Amino acid sequence: MSRRTRGSLIKPNEITIAHTVAKTARNLFLLGEDLVSKTHNSHRKDWILDILEFQSSLMAIDLISFSLMSNHIHQILRSRPDAVEQWTDLEVARRWMTLCPKSKKCLAEGDTFVRVPITPKETQIEALAKNQKRIAVLREQLSSISWWMRLLCQKIAQRANIEDGGSMGHFWKGRFHATVIEDTDHLLGCSFYVDLNAIKAGLSLSIDDYNYTSAKVRLDMLRSKMQELEKQEQECPPVEPIPTLEARGDGSIPQAIESTEKSPIEKKSETSPVWIPKISKGEFLSVVKISKLSSDPQLHSGGFRCSDKGFLDYTDKEYLDALEWCIRNKIIEREMKTLPEDIPVCIKQHRFGAEVVIKQAKEFGQMYRYRTGCEPKEDQQQACSADGSSQSE
Repeated sequence: MSRRTRGSLIKPNEITIAHTVAKTARNLFLLGEDLVSKTHNSHRKDWILDILEFQSSLMAIDLISFSLMSNHIHQILRSRPDAVEQWTDLEVARRWMTLCPKSKKCLAEGDTFVRVPITPKETQIEALAKNQKRIAVLREQLSSISWWMRLLCQKIAQRANIEDGGSMGHFWKGRFHATVIEDTDHLLGCSFYVDLNAIKAGLSLSIDDYNYTSAKVRLDMLRSKMQELEKQEQECPPVEPIPTLEARGDGSIPQAIESTEKSPIEKKSETSPVWIPKISKGEFLSVVKISKLSSDPQLHSGGFRCSDKGFLDYTDKEYLDALEWCIRNKIIEREMKTLPEDIPVCIKQHRFGAEVVIKQAKEFGQMYRYRTGCEPKEDQQQACSADGSSQSE
């Protein structure tokens, strides 16, 4: 049996969720510290973070989860052709020309030269918007998981080759691998698998110890919002309730006391705009909690991500608490004959049962090769036919 083509799994006009893995050439630590060659490339993970944030603000792709390792990267992506259809032709043209600018200029940065994109002119954007055939193609590309991975991997490879003093051969190990998640019930286990990847590799002991996972970004964002709320409460303490004019025991009504003194909130509203929580870097990530029907595109108006559509029935805190439980009980490090009693609700009440979710958190890549929801024998047969092995990347 031949290798499964990506076109047979990912349809361009359908919303698709996929777990993607891109590995570096020969599994070299090109994104981390290599003790053999004594090279330090961990700063390249910051490059990837910047590109993820940049592409999330322009493409019709929801970045659900990610984990950046020293020799590979994990992502859970959701294509949004329904979102890109809501954009005007002018917006499609503007987003594409910002994402892939035609012209760049060279700027000196130390001993090297860096190519910086030139902002497209309005006349160029308008000319592209009038080309209906090209716009139709761009709509498909802006919501394509393959194009997301292509642009990401290409930018990292080019920048790394420049840093290394010229072309050093292939940076990535062939094309990226994708497992289509057909049933959203697999999302919890898959997201656990991605966010716990650094723990499993021994790079950290907790979420806080490693900066290059979506769990760490969500944790920092949650803390930032909580701090802002506490600060707001301190600046605007609760106002004492105004007593109502109730009749006394003798039937008379007390005289209303006229006061020109305004509450702290009223004073603040006259001198400053309505308070808005501080936006943190984590806003480019997909929202965790599902709040509306799936048919609603829920386009994001802030410009940080494609949409405000969630992917789980739980809040950020509930999800992060479940991750902490997995780390505390070392579920990815040992076999558990009996489960602890304090299992988080999102795991305990899952449709697949706690045992399956925990197994997915440990071995999702080995359990599903090309797609979830298929028969295990079929999936393993496809994996063996593709590369002679039943083990996932």
